[in-house]
Amino acid sequence: MDRRTFITRAGLVSAAAATGTACSSHTAPAALKVSKTNKRFGNPLPTEAQLGADGSLSKTAGIRTMYTRCFTCNNMCGLRVRIDEASDTVLKVGGNPYCEVNSGSPFPLSMPVRDSYVALAGNQGLENRATTCGKGASGVNCVDDPRRVTQVLKRAGKRGEGKWISISYEQALKEILDGGDLFGEGQVDGLRAIRQLDKPAVPGQPEFGSAANRLFATFNEEDTLRGSLYARFMRQAYGTANLVTKHAYCGAPTGIGFGIGLNPGLEPGLSDIDWDSVEYALFLGTAPGASGASLNRLGRGLADARTDRKLKYTCVDPLLRTTVANDTRGHWLPIKPGRDSAFAFALIQIMLSEGWFDAEFLSIPNAGVAKAKGEVNRANACHLVVMEKSHPDYRKLAKASDFGLGGEEPVVISDGQLVSADKAQKGELFTDASFTDANGQPVRLAASLALLKQEADRTSLSEYANACGISETEIRQVAKDLSHHGRRACVATNTGANSGDAIIMGWLIATLNTLIGAHDAKGGAIYGNGAYWGFEGNYNLGGFDGEVDTSEVINVCRAGAYEGSTEYQQKLARGDSPYPASDMWHNLVPGYAAGNAAEALTAHTNGNPYSAKALVNWRSNALYSASSINHKVEQTLADPARLPLFVAIDCYMNETNRYADYFIPDRVMFEEYAADRMWGAFNLGVVAGAPLVTPRTVKNAAGHHVCMEQFVIDLAMAMSLPGFGKGAIAAADGRKVDLLAFEDWHARYLANVAAQCSTLPAVSDEDRQWAALDYSMTPLRSRLNDVEASQVEALLSRGGYYESGERYDGDFINGGGGKLLQIYNADMAQLRHCHSGEYYPGTPVYQPNRFWNGDSWEQHWPASDYPLLFSSYKPTLRSNYSAAFDRCAELTPTNFVYLHSETAAAQGLKNGDTVRVISGNGTPAEGVVQADSGVAKGAVCVSHTFGHKQAYGADSRSIDGQVLEGLPHRGGGTAVNQMVPHDPTRPGEVSMLNDYYAGTNCRHGIPVRIEKVNA
Repeated sequence: MDRRTFITRAGLVSAAAATGTACSSHTAPAALKVSKTNKRFGNPLPTEAQLGADGSLSKTAGIRTMYTRCFTCNNMCGLRVRIDEASDTVLKVGGNPYCEVNSGSPFPLSMPVRDSYVALAGNQGLENRATTCGKGASGVNCVDDPRRVTQVLKRAGKRGEGKWISISYEQALKEILDGGDLFGEGQVDGLRAIRQLDKPAVPGQPEFGSAANRLFATFNEEDTLRGSLYARFMRQAYGTANLVTKHAYCGAPTGIGFGIGLNPGLEPGLSDIDWDSVEYALFLGTAPGASGASLNRLGRGLADARTDRKLKYTCVDPLLRTTVANDTRGHWLPIKPGRDSAFAFALIQIMLSEGWFDAEFLSIPNAGVAKAKGEVNRANACHLVVMEKSHPDYRKLAKASDFGLGGEEPVVISDGQLVSADKAQKGELFTDASFTDANGQPVRLAASLALLKQEADRTSLSEYANACGISETEIRQVAKDLSHHGRRACVATNTGANSGDAIIMGWLIATLNTLIGAHDAKGGAIYGNGAYWGFEGNYNLGGFDGEVDTSEVINVCRAGAYEGSTEYQQKLARGDSPYPASDMWHNLVPGYAAGNAAEALTAHTNGNPYSAKALVNWRSNALYSASSINHKVEQTLADPARLPLFVAIDCYMNETNRYADYFIPDRVMFEEYAADRMWGAFNLGVVAGAPLVTPRTVKNAAGHHVCMEQFVIDLAMAMSLPGFGKGAIAAADGRKVDLLAFEDWHARYLANVAAQCSTLPAVSDEDRQWAALDYSMTPLRSRLNDVEASQVEALLSRGGYYESGERYDGDFINGGGGKLLQIYNADMAQLRHCHSGEYYPGTPVYQPNRFWNGDSWEQHWPASDYPLLFSSYKPTLRSNYSAAFDRCAELTPTNFVYLHSETAAAQGLKNGDTVRVISGNGTPAEGVVQADSGVAKGAVCVSHTFGHKQAYGADSRSIDGQVLEGLPHRGGGTAVNQMVPHDPTRPGEVSMLNDYYAGTNCRHGIPVRIEKVNA
């Protein structure tokens, strides 16, 4: 299959006549009329521009085209959006050709906007096409969705009953602030009364901070521009440490594990593949374009790699994904769900025993030698670790000073001698022996790589193969493929291996890439160069006088070290063993692992360490999205006696916010400003945009559209909180500017971002016309000086700022490097588990699926009762946000319970049977069987993002006595996260199933059984 055929079949381009693309060669009628309904059939949509017979290009009258970013998932791709000016309606969504993640060959920013349309017209449009995926394209009707919430609502019945009345914004603001007997159910404290900075959240335990922490706030902080204002209010102005998000049940497990292997510290990280030069790729728990970076960018990169370089790749996944196709050198290995670490350890065992690793790279002892060899990174593979249990530095890297060889630097064996790593030219990799220290004492020292090999060899290859369900022959072939392409190979994943040892799995993937020297290498594992953030610069948006400092406060999820707690100290003082703790603490990357909305709601339900008095839930849906969240948490949210005040801020009602007392309507993505990072972009840049149409939310008495920003600004001003109101923002030139309205924040954030962009294009009058900059800039100009306004205008003219230049510096990615890759992470090895008190491992260990108390899952959920293994996954054309998009529902109306044909037959099942998936203690999930050979035997695979029976318009609701009937097609399929069982060894009324080390949520490898539902 040639490249052109592949791209066309993959849906990355479409015929102009079928889709109404950028330009048309037909003359438009003088009076253009566009239907507001944007019908799927009949006349095509009006084009953005007209291409004349003489090659001239002219804008279509009545059509405005603007750039923004997509937020139908968290990849944040760039969009080019077509708007009918007469009806103020979004007509069509396409990709931004200047944006890296929408095009494999993005246009340079110097290209005038008009010229970009010329380049998208005619035959050249195929090569230059900028795409957006089905989710992005389906968001076209989100502004005027009939089930979108645009009014301020107050519940009129019981929580979750679906009965609401519309009230004024001002009434809602007053009642939320001041409380009272708001529903005839008794006194409710408002936010004003809850904010008690001079009283403790938990008497006698000062680490939990003030009583202001009894306000819990949830959000999806991936929208950095908007989320930073929300955080400014919640943390810095109001003073709650309980601002929590979705990381721990999304990408945190893999990211934390990856970070352990990248540098001595424990900062999370995640790599992707250098599609431009890769020769072999290994995908674990995923496939190209699935559960990862931008599908638009991957589509182009994968097509080029397949056709131009004959890329070979292997997908190790319980489910066969559509991207493994004929004639593409792709290979699928079905693995048992949750058994990824067995496969990874088997690869390491083979590679180390066969010598299939980059010994020259791993032997580098110090930065000087690395530089001399032209390396951008180095590893600590040859550094020696103290393994003498009686030694005070047991489990730490041995110091040269302890052996009379130097200072605090590590030691290595070089030419058979123990020497300072700083003075060696090469280190031995498999040392494990006793040495005499400066005091004449024997000390066992082992090289980092030796410790990894010992752990990999502790289990036999046959046991690994049996555990993961992949034969020894196939594992050996993967190990050979991975290690025989030099550095032009990579191992990748993204949220596809979140089992009980997910942290270890992330570390193993980083380690495999280290063994072949792939980090930051041409054709290897590469890292995004990040984005521009708008917290500092022309305006100080990061801090303000009088802000509350919550940096040392332990949040309700216990995000910190147990050893610093009052509980620990009191146990020691009594002479008791401090272990186990009374509940789980999150000491491994606490801000990332324990900023967990679901864990916060679990703690609230247990009342340990305390419960919330109020919850503000903005653009978050923990009851649906978090695997293993308990149905009793839902009961708690429905009970005003247990959660007195619940405020939702959103565009849609979802499974969580349907229990709110008050519903504050919010803007959708086409009504927002944007300046965000992009998943899948590896050049420094930012995707940006402005509101495309008039917001549909009601206005407040001051004439501002109601939204999250206006709500928190008005709350802060009513409470006289610092950081909001007149003169709230300090400018670099000494001025003080106001924070009174939605645009006040966004203008300054965009100005800070734009000021950092060194090569913004000069904007012409023609650019202003073609990018509709007068529409974008009108709300901003009065808030910016002339220089700032011109910079923001330039940023918006191309839908962001995207740096370009030479991709490679020799054999490495330009701008990459600086890593001290960790085969042994001494920082990790100094942490202790809060239940057992055992130290964490310094190298990855093979200990799959343990509960908090150390029991194995199988001890509580034996195979005799739960013979199958469950795995969930993210489908390509669905996301949590897209559930309300009718076009997505048309393309993928439901999901299925996927089984291998032999597994289904053994269970007495056939295609079309309705079944119940049952776990150890979760809520059973019902679905329809689809059986074929594209599933691992013994596996049960069900996709996430379906089954919204009570959300996104699938629910019926009453507003002011008028019933809005539910739209059943929006609730199609099966929701699985509450089916995932919780940890029976954790204390309290409810718990979740977490990985052993970081406490992030599990959703793979879950023991289950299936029962047929009788008709």
